[in-house]
Amino acid sequence: MKKNFLKHIALFIFGGLLLHGCFKDVVTYTDYNIAVYDQSASDGQITPSLEVETYAYYVDTTEWCIRSYDDAVARRITNKTTGTVLTEPDVLGTFDASLAYPASVRLEQPVSMLVVVNPTLRLYAYRKYELPVNLASVDTKLYMASWRASHPSSGWRVVNDFYTIEDDN
Repeated sequence: MKKNFLKHIALFIFGGLLLHGCFKDVVTYTDYNIAVYDQSASDGQITPSLEVETYAYYVDTTEWCIRSYDDAVARRITNKTTGTVLTEPDVLGTFDASLAYPASVRLEQPVSMLVVVNPTLRLYAYRKYELPVNLASVDTKLYMASWRASHPSSGWRVVNDFYTIEDDN
């Protein structure tokens, strides 16, 4: 009898522990933190950006684009098929130069188009981001080089609308 009683208590405790795991909080957002670095000459020093603007639209980059630097500054994106224009991002990021990853955007939808505008170098970068479950924070680096033509950088597409061949020399 005592053995059965202990067995029932053990099963009850084990069941409680299993149920506890089922009711834990699920994180449904990601704080996307970015350390942005500038380089203005091919042999120049790479330095942390002192000023960038970040924002996000909850759209897919396969369907939407930024047509120019001026559009990036104006926070304007265009649908590649219909020509529809959006001018109000779903999320505006923050920038705090005192942090290791000073640019930050909180994303809360399954798919996002992230945009970083660097007014110092007159560049912008964008990328698609698919929100994972239970990943509260992502820390990443973005290198922006004004002396280069448009180029990829760690999953980002850095766009230089002002590049000329002389910039390579």
